[in-house]
Amino acid sequence: MASFVLAVFFLIVTPGPGVLSLAGVGSAFGHSQGLRYLAGLFVGTNLVCLAVISGLAALVLAEPRIRVVLTMASAAYLLWLAFRIAFAGTRVAFIEQPSPPGIRGGILLQAVN
Repeated sequence: MASFVLAVFFLIVTPGPGVLSLAGVGSAFGHSQGLRYLAGLFVGTNLVCLAVISGLAALVLAEPRIRVVLTMASAAYLLWLAFRIAFAGTRVAFIEQPSPPGIRGGILLQAVN
């Protein structure tokens, strides 16, 4: 039980991708754009919760072929991100984004996360 409590503690106190990206969007694009992105994160979280509660997630994961496709797509996406980071050199820290991600970006981040 102590290891469970310790694991839950670290999961709660460490920021996830939503919190980290929200801090970046807010600092780069301002308060109002940060609130729009936060609204997207909120909607995305609730859509994922709705999929879990309704049984849609269990239904999708019950089919072995769908599970394999989702696993392969996830692995391909992570490899693509890893290669982009590995070969970006010093440009990684200085990438300029022309526009803020907005509500849609928040929804997509939470759905992928």
